[in-house]
Amino acid sequence: MDKIDRLRIFCLVAEKKSFAQAAVQLGLPRSNVTYAIQSLEKEYEVLLFYRTTRKVSLTNEGILFYDEAVRLVAQLKELNRFKTHVRSQEGTISIGMSKRLATQILIPHLAEFYAQFPKVKVLVNGSDDFSNLIEQQLDCVVRVGEVQDKYLLLKPICQTKIWTLASPEYLAQFGEPKNLAELNQHFAVDYHVGKYYREWSELVFRDHRMKMPYRLLIDNTEAYIQASLAGMGIIQIPEFDAVQYVEQSQLKRLFLDIPSLELPINILLTDRQYRPKYFQDFVDWLDALLKKKLLI
Repeated sequence: MDKIDRLRIFCLVAEKKSFAQAAVQLGLPRSNVTYAIQSLEKEYEVLLFYRTTRKVSLTNEGILFYDEAVRLVAQLKELNRFKTHVRSQEGTISIGMSKRLATQILIPHLAEFYAQFPKVKVLVNGSDDFSNLIEQQLDCVVRVGEVQDKYLLLKPICQTKIWTLASPEYLAQFGEPKNLAELNQHFAVDYHVGKYYREWSELVFRDHRMKMPYRLLIDNTEAYIQASLAGMGIIQIPEFDAVQYVEQSQLKRLFLDIPSLELPINILLTDRQYRPKYFQDFVDWLDALLKKKLLI
């Protein structure tokens, strides 16, 4: 019998003014009720009840103790309601991911999730900056790139290659670079989330990092792709995002003979022992969706 059980018994005895009636209502032997009260009195070194053969009444200290015990038991009921809520399929999930993943993959398929879990709200932090899961109080984050935070749980999705691309209009004007050395004669579209200015852009391959000039600096992936489609320069984006533009001849893939950089895609979670069932179901659904859409 834990302390909360003993406090419940104490409150019922105080309200019924009877050990026997409390025992009957709880379906317990009277000896258990007596033990619960005596153990509280011993632990807190206080007399809680005046006892006679005909009457049970609270002492002055017992009245004060009762007020506190009632509050504790009420708070426990609230916590139990939370426990039930956590196990139900109703709640809120906050997720951080890049704008492109949010708009191109997650949001178009959310109706499938809502069909199974209509009472779950999904809050999307669609930022190209690295979402800080803990500081921003997010439940999970989908991240493209290496993960350094050892305090987060990692759910691997896949590896993605980073393709180098330019529009036919750009290549018609500047020509197609045949090797990396020719990049100094071309322009990149610079992509950078940070707020500081840098002199050169950079293209990254598996074995090479190449600095090159740029004329346009962009701070989000949607504008970055649109800039390349408009002929503003060479870009690098993940394979899963690039395929549609290459297949439609809107962008052309460059340097096919040079090994591309590969980056992992992961779902990151906090190391939380008790997760609501609806959240675990969402993670499993998102894991399956990303693997279906990103594995090319």
